[in-house]
Amino acid sequence: MHTIFEIAATFTLLIFFSQMYFFSVNSQGVKKQSRCQRLGIVFTTIGIVAFVFKTVPVVSFGVVMIMFGLTLISKGLDRLDKSIYIDRYVDK
Repeated sequence: MHTIFEIAATFTLLIFFSQMYFFSVNSQGVKKQSRCQRLGIVFTTIGIVAFVFKTVPVVSFGVVMIMFGLTLISKGLDRLDKSIYIDRYVDK
């Protein structure tokens, strides 16, 4: 019975956090950068804390949260002005 409650609770939290993820990713400009960075740090922290509870549903939820968090952090580090590409090869 305890495992069923954990699965239901983590599934509900996962749906809520995925809505927050998609809200942050669909923002524009500086708001997207700041929201993605802050929410990415929160998601990664929640994922790491979930490893304290050593049950399969909670640890798998923690792994998903860490993946969400790292993806959000990487999206938050994206440049705003992409007109200048540093890594473009120019043949002379």
